[in-house]
Amino acid sequence: MKLVDDRGRLFGLINVVDLLVLLAVLLALGGAYYKYRGPGIIAGEEKTVRFVVLAPIQRPEVVAEMKVGDRMVSGSSYTNVVIKDIQTRPCELVATDSAGRRVKTTDPYYLDVIVTLEGKTKLSGASIVLGGQEIRSGKKYFVKSLTYEIEGTVIHVEIH
Repeated sequence: MKLVDDRGRLFGLINVVDLLVLLAVLLALGGAYYKYRGPGIIAGEEKTVRFVVLAPIQRPEVVAEMKVGDRMVSGSSYTNVVIKDIQTRPCELVATDSAGRRVKTTDPYYLDVIVTLEGKTKLSGASIVLGGQEIRSGKKYFVKSLTYEIEGTVIHVEIH
């Protein structure tokens, strides 16, 4: 039996050109599957993530807008992230005294805001994404609702 017969069929079963076209289509489909559903997108179970954001040097008028229970937004849509707790303290700053030493002081007007937020997400890969933002200690996070937006840093993350 010949490898390719007189009609151009491989092992007498399929035309060589047809086989090459079929392989090209299968490779394209496999590549698309890997790109959109590859190793980083493995469905995990839904977890509740609670995290704390420190937003320093905020105007009191903006802080007064913030309420426990406010839902966060991403783009023009509400997310499942909700404010669970809001704490304020006088804004802590570092200043230089008359001797040139750095000293910690407080600002009489501005506030530091500590916001506890919570939401549910499916953990997949090596990152936690809630409300369209990655959650990780030390990473910037925008606390934004329908009526306000402040920038802070994630200082604590708990996965339940």
